[in-house]
Amino acid sequence: MKKVLVYAKHTPTARCGVAYFSAEMAKQFGGTLVHSYQGFSKCDEFYVNLDVFEMDEAEVRSLHNFISSGHAAKTILVMHDYRSSYVEDELVKVADVVLNLSGEAALNDIAPQKTLQLFTPSLIEAPVLELTKAAQHPLTLSFGFFNARKKIFKQYVAFYEYMVQQYPDWYHIIAASAHTGDTASDSQLLAQMINSDRVIVTDFMPNQILSELIHAADLGVFFYPTGIMVNNASPMAFFAAGKSVITTHGALTPTEYKQFTLDGNDFTKIDFTNLAAFKTIGTAAQQYYQTKLSWPVFAKLVTEYVGK
Repeated sequence: MKKVLVYAKHTPTARCGVAYFSAEMAKQFGGTLVHSYQGFSKCDEFYVNLDVFEMDEAEVRSLHNFISSGHAAKTILVMHDYRSSYVEDELVKVADVVLNLSGEAALNDIAPQKTLQLFTPSLIEAPVLELTKAAQHPLTLSFGFFNARKKIFKQYVAFYEYMVQQYPDWYHIIAASAHTGDTASDSQLLAQMINSDRVIVTDFMPNQILSELIHAADLGVFFYPTGIMVNNASPMAFFAAGKSVITTHGALTPTEYKQFTLDGNDFTKIDFTNLAAFKTIGTAAQQYYQTKLSWPVFAKLVTEYVGK
């Protein structure tokens, strides 16, 4: 039986998406989730979930040394982001396999012979309570990092202002995430700027609560400066639940996505009274997710690539 280690610096309780992903990856691959590799001597496969900006120089050097030592028969570098730094490039060189989840094409060019570009499956588990709500009050849900310095922030504010004015029957929940210990006031700023009883802005919510709210929601809201891509994990949670999202379509947006997501570049072209249409495209999103983007599909592709 293979000995598989899945490494992440943070634990899932640290409100870190990479940590949530690592925990699910360990489960899918029958591995052990670890936050230190120094106590292990040998393993067959060593998966390193990496966002290099979360590590200090000594940690990166230690990781490089461990990979170079050969104590892991095969090292798989899982790149959640790529910052075009020499540190990342050096780690890519010593790894046996690179999984590019960043969406950055430049990463593929460093070591194309051992790089597989993939998607990021949903990090939200299925709901337990399956909460429902009053049908006469449609609901949108959004969660993530809402920073006023980001260009896309204005589009979120514009969307909620538009909905409050044009579709007052709709309610909206925004969970402004933050890592543990972060004192950012994104949620307070959003609430002040939108200022409506139809829009509920909260701080961080655990995945279990988000799962129940996704089940109750009619639509997700996720805007991206370059358009939605397959490495955006938050919309995946809605697709898995049979829900669509209003988002932005860009040059890197897969053509198939445009069939089951709503383009938020022009809100006025969307009929928000047609809830039946949202359910239809939500079903299409779920079918696409299950066949193309789910964890079983991800695990199969990785297993085949690593084992070749």
